[in-house]
Amino acid sequence: MLRLALVAGSLGVALAICELILRATGFEYHTFPTVQFGWPEPEVIAKEFEPERDLFWVPHDYAKKLEDARQFRPTVMFLGDSCTQFGTYPRLTLDRLEEMGHRDLARGVKLGVAGWSTEQGLAQVRRDIVPLAPRFVTIYFGWNDHWVALGPPDDEAKPNGFTFWLSQHLRLYEMLIKGKLGQAARNLATRPNRVSLERYHTNLTAMAHEIAGAGGRPIFITAPSSHIQGQEPEYLAQRHVRSLKELVPLHQSYVKETRAAAVESGAVLCDAVDAFEHLPAPASTYFMRDGIHLSDEGNRQMSHVVGDCILRAAGRH
Repeated sequence: MLRLALVAGSLGVALAICELILRATGFEYHTFPTVQFGWPEPEVIAKEFEPERDLFWVPHDYAKKLEDARQFRPTVMFLGDSCTQFGTYPRLTLDRLEEMGHRDLARGVKLGVAGWSTEQGLAQVRRDIVPLAPRFVTIYFGWNDHWVALGPPDDEAKPNGFTFWLSQHLRLYEMLIKGKLGQAARNLATRPNRVSLERYHTNLTAMAHEIAGAGGRPIFITAPSSHIQGQEPEYLAQRHVRSLKELVPLHQSYVKETRAAAVESGAVLCDAVDAFEHLPAPASTYFMRDGIHLSDEGNRQMSHVVGDCILRAAGRH
């Protein structure tokens, strides 16, 4: 027993020294126990977001936005990923509705968060959106769900209290996670999607039912892009997809599932993919270089599409 105690004590001292060395050298890797993929990087999370046990990460002003929403009771809530967080279409949509004389519909808040999948979206709807009982909720996912998961899929990655604390405070644990994720990035062919196609469908329908149960109308927005097979952005092969050849058909399968989920759940389908395919060429006019996020003109066009869908949901179109 004495020998065992000495070994354990020596190991504890060694680990403590390693922890001190990592802290002294400024090492930090603030991710979440196992969730990591192409973006946001842990460095970005640390600077631009705050760790959140239920939602993984949120912008610094997320709590304030929710509090403001409780005060002024927005009619429309815009949910989604970076296409919504960094997009201007929500503001342009509200401006357009007001210009058209629908002032009662022109009150909204943008609560999209970069890097989120429908897994975080569903948790957000249940915890933060339903209590506010908005009349309309637009849901614009369909990218992060089909990126490669470097850890387990999102639905298996929610940390318990202990592992969440370790991921935020213990440098040795953070270094372990960094090593594991780095190894996973070198073997993308064996990795699952963050959210499977089947679970994506389930998450969307669950969001729709939660919103409808609170008296609101869910509006599903399909995610348009300017990607062309054979001309895919090469950076996506580094950490996002197993092969560039799968990108276009993979994304199309999630678009198809968005449409199917709208039919099944009774949500209003806002088919931006179809709308953008009918805009004047070239498609690159409406997107940034990544073919995912909207350009200024793309946001303007999206505001027309989404505005019409809100009017349709309100029975005014």
